[in-house]
Amino acid sequence: MFLRGAEEAVILPSIWPYLQMFHADYWNLGLVLSAYYTVGIASAILVGRLADRNMNLRFSGIVWNLAEIVGNTIYSLHFNMYLPLLGRMVAGFGEGYASVIWAELARITTEEERTRYFTLVKVSLFLGVVSGPALNIFLKEFDFYIGNWHIDFRTSPGFFMALMWILATGIMFVFVYDLSHEMRKERGYEPVSDGPSEEHFSKQEQLQEGYTIESLSEDKGDDMTSSPFIYEDVIKTEEIDDNSIFPDDSKKSSSGSFRDAVRDIFTKFHVIVVVYSTFFIIVLHSSLQAIILLVAERMLHWSEDNVTFLFTIWSVEITIFGIILLILSRKISDRLLILISAIFGCLASVGVIPLAFSPPTSNRAYYSLLVTIALDGIASAVINAVGRSSISKHINPDNQGMVQAILTVLNRLASITGPLIGSSLFTHKKIFAIILSGSQILELVLVILAFNKFKVNLSKS
Repeated sequence: MFLRGAEEAVILPSIWPYLQMFHADYWNLGLVLSAYYTVGIASAILVGRLADRNMNLRFSGIVWNLAEIVGNTIYSLHFNMYLPLLGRMVAGFGEGYASVIWAELARITTEEERTRYFTLVKVSLFLGVVSGPALNIFLKEFDFYIGNWHIDFRTSPGFFMALMWILATGIMFVFVYDLSHEMRKERGYEPVSDGPSEEHFSKQEQLQEGYTIESLSEDKGDDMTSSPFIYEDVIKTEEIDDNSIFPDDSKKSSSGSFRDAVRDIFTKFHVIVVVYSTFFIIVLHSSLQAIILLVAERMLHWSEDNVTFLFTIWSVEITIFGIILLILSRKISDRLLILISAIFGCLASVGVIPLAFSPPTSNRAYYSLLVTIALDGIASAVINAVGRSSISKHINPDNQGMVQAILTVLNRLASITGPLIGSSLFTHKKIFAIILSGSQILELVLVILAFNKFKVNLSKS
């Protein structure tokens, strides 16, 4: 995940200068930018389905890393203007492996510790993004040839990331293994979930055995059937089957199909609320990323260095709050974190309103932008830490891979939607502010309504 963040930080700033080598039009930039995420969506669905079929973690990681290696290598080849596009498409296929990581974490962690580990993975992603400016300074010094292949500041990001993915693949081959697969081999293994404990199953088996004895006794005309004790056990067996063994939030299914995963997500109000919150916080964050570039240039007259510094501070803020959540995740419930994210997301979106009504170069425009970014950083850090983790605690463990893939697809759609909204509505900033504020206020209302539903009965494992 660190490398994915670093790749985003070094590739994105270099794309437009790179395409200018070929005298490309503006639409080529949009095509290359969207290619990675578009293919990543398809890859996430495929990998998520395979993950639910007990796909080998290390082998699949090596295969999908090869896509990153090949894709970044193709991206750095400057012999044709379509090679950067093809390279980002191939590299985007490797994006799907994130679904396997999330699914594996959901399987091997208990509800108490899951948010902490999900936060750790997200923090590693943010650290990669934060490292971007330093890596860009380093990569600007590249200027050498391999035959006719010129490695300079435009092609060096792809070349460098290909080398880093080769290194990561070697490390993965040595140190990564399938912990969930090893756990399945252990005697008495049960999936980590909200499902029944061994104690419940033992009780059920005992009561069902009593029911069997009663049935046999009826066939033989045994007086034992008149015992009120056994009759009570029969009733209790039925009650345990309906309520204790498979609670409403964790009905078990053996299929783990795409339809089951969709049903698992979109038939529970509180899960829908978390999905909505995550989606629109990402839309808020990514739309601000797009509009900041235009605000900085046309309203504040900032230089490129000022914009780079602002993005770096923004990433550092998100990373710091991610680390804080990593430390405090065991002491703060998921539902409280979701509420905090909704509150700060709402405040950040409302902060866009004074920005929309601010004249260029005014202090109000300057401070509105900074406050909005700061509030959004908190909301993004919190929902990134708790969103996937919270959802994983309310779904069938058999569907973890496909559910995480669906969440990845939705996140990527949000990442594509945000910049489109931000850039297209820059000249209509009031409409932009109304859309963001409306979506975030609705999110806060939904979170409050579903607050009690977010509570999870922690596993005893």
